[in-house]
Amino acid sequence: MPISDKSKEMKDLVQKEKKLYKEIQEGFKKISQKINDDFEKVKKSKSSL
Repeated sequence: MPISDKSKEMKDLVQKEKKLYKEIQEGFKKISQKINDDFEKVKKSKSSL
């Protein structure tokens, strides 16, 4: 495989990795927010008892 092809392949892989990393971060933020929201709901329901 010519070097230019390998170089392009590496660039593509790096781009895919960056995109995946960003998606994972966004997913993690959503999950963290959901956990925090649920925790707040539980705290409110316990304090109203």
